[in-house]
Amino acid sequence: MMYAATTERSIAMAILAIVVVAWAIYVFTNIRRSKDEVGSEVELAANRGSLDSDEKLEGSRLERVQAFGVLMLLIIALVLPIYWLREGGRRDGAERGFSERAARAGEALAEELECVVCHGADMGGANYAPVVLDIGNQFSDQESYIIKTSWRAPAINNVFTRFDTGAEKLSEVDEVRKILNYGRGVMPAWGLPGGGPLTSQEVDHIIAWLWREQLPVEEVAATARAEKEAQMAANPSKSEGQVLFEIHCARCHTPRWPGRGPATLPNGGGTVELIPGPAGSGRYGPALNKTSLERLFPDIEDQISFIALGAADDVAYGEFARLGNYGMPGFGKILTEDEIRAISMYERSLDPVEQSTVEFAELYGPGGDS
Repeated sequence: MMYAATTERSIAMAILAIVVVAWAIYVFTNIRRSKDEVGSEVELAANRGSLDSDEKLEGSRLERVQAFGVLMLLIIALVLPIYWLREGGRRDGAERGFSERAARAGEALAEELECVVCHGADMGGANYAPVVLDIGNQFSDQESYIIKTSWRAPAINNVFTRFDTGAEKLSEVDEVRKILNYGRGVMPAWGLPGGGPLTSQEVDHIIAWLWREQLPVEEVAATARAEKEAQMAANPSKSEGQVLFEIHCARCHTPRWPGRGPATLPNGGGTVELIPGPAGSGRYGPALNKTSLERLFPDIEDQISFIALGAADDVAYGEFARLGNYGMPGFGKILTEDEIRAISMYERSLDPVEQSTVEFAELYGPGGDS
């Protein structure tokens, strides 16, 4: 339809050019003819000459005028419905054309902002974002430590399988726009409302680019199943719910999960092993355990539905009517109901007493000595 819309514009411009040229010729011809009448208006005036007879005026000439009027009416009667029938396609084509131009602008902007540094060249989240954390006095009662580590950035070529899952067109995107405007976790705010450098139009261009680059839902779901199967094969002692929780939920609900692994202490202080906190004890998202979840969702079916749909912004959920926000994604498009049930059962088995402990293990001592 983008081609049809372009063709219509070309035809319209050609017709306009013909009309303008014809009008110019008409004006020029009349100006030339009018010069011959100067000084002889009495002899050449139209009302001084002989007119056609009544028989001719009311006969063949009238019939020609009437036929011309019927022809013009027929053209109008045919052209207007045809134009109306094509209007929807023309409008859709224009919208797609606008979206494609916006996506190209967003792609160029993403390259300028170097989004691939964190989210990967294929937008699959393969890269790691550098992070500096203040972990307090975890290794000493006297000294506070700041460590340098890296967190794996999430994939963004499937972001609409988790956020704005009900959006059918760009104008309905809201959650991803808020993430870009205000940031999320380690990701900084990029939009002006959150203190970032991007205007609202530039944020819209980024969204158009993300929308264009989204993988099919079936492919994303298949990738999620393959990752689950690989992790379960590598960790036979873990339940399905635990594996799925660690893949999809731990980065927000378990402290330091995205940055687990070796981390560097400043000023040559050595290297430490950054160990995640207790499972489900909360970080970006709240703590999840058998006490909190049974109070919030007395019926596990409500919890399963919430995980599948995600949180709607400023919409209450749960027994105590907590207000949702764009931070909680929905997983109903990529996980089955049985998989979400397994996650829910695992979360409801977590002990709040165990979640109150915090652990760091030192890999290398100060100065790098083992």
